[in-house]
Amino acid sequence: MSLASRFRIRLLTPTQLPAMSTESVPKAVLYWFSGSVWASVPRLTAVEKGFTENELETRFVDLVKGENFSPAYLKINDNGTVPSLVVPYAHTVDEGISTKFKALTDSQEICTFLDQSTRSASFSAPALSPATIQNSQLSQDIIARVHEQGVDPNALLLMWRNEDERKAKAGGLPATFLRGRQAALERYAKEADGQQNNAWLRDFYAKKIRENGGTLALLEGHGDSAQIAGIEQKAKALWQGVDDTLEYLEDQLDSKSPFLLGDQVSLADLHAGAWLARVLACAGAESISEPDAALSALESNLASRKPIGPKTKRWAKALFERKSFQEVYGDGLH
Repeated sequence: MSLASRFRIRLLTPTQLPAMSTESVPKAVLYWFSGSVWASVPRLTAVEKGFTENELETRFVDLVKGENFSPAYLKINDNGTVPSLVVPYAHTVDEGISTKFKALTDSQEICTFLDQSTRSASFSAPALSPATIQNSQLSQDIIARVHEQGVDPNALLLMWRNEDERKAKAGGLPATFLRGRQAALERYAKEADGQQNNAWLRDFYAKKIRENGGTLALLEGHGDSAQIAGIEQKAKALWQGVDDTLEYLEDQLDSKSPFLLGDQVSLADLHAGAWLARVLACAGAESISEPDAALSALESNLASRKPIGPKTKRWAKALFERKSFQEVYGDGLH
């Protein structure tokens, strides 16, 4: 049984629901943040599939303000991360039945679910999952590659390779992000301390305060030389991983096809494209409207200083021209 067959997104037209009003039909809800690299992939998927707010509701979670650590959100996603997709079980959507919901909290699982959830024959959305076993394995390999810890785009944002980069990040978005999280965590922790039966919350907040506060202290220059050197080495290793992954993507691309699996865009393209967008932002690029300038900025940050491959450049430009990337990244790379 497929994942989508166990849950349900409202993709039916009013004429297909004679016994129920459209207002009473439960919808899936996607929780997201505009600066989240992996929350961007479900957003790209939703645009590619043609979903609107009538089928898929979206709710903004401000990570800079630490809203993802609120007790209410932790009931949805106990990791305190985005994206999250809350979907109703298919057998509980009939009128008169109390609807039960399931939360999906993994971006890969969410995107696969969204791709499989087109239920209406009149809903002419393209399939984003590959049709062949060979391409299915390749898709899995590519998605796994850009989700590897060694090329983690979130770590890339927060780490630095030298003192100049540390100072720049300490005065920019990375430090603002960490400070906002820290303030929220400390506020939520204080609230949890005054309540009974909240041992899990207290432990969760204490751990996050230590982790986030430690990273912030290092970014602000309060660590010892060994700690700073460790961060710089990890950052350099991440950039080497970026270099290697770009070469990997170049090897996967065909010289005659615009996308990773051929002529049609796929989930592999969306995951890898969101990863690339964050890497470009970390390299100092600001917009997809000038892809040559953005890719040039990335090249100057690569450990090898090698030019990005021609197939990868063509692929990036093809993605950035799509409506989905224009909508998700139209206000800037992140």
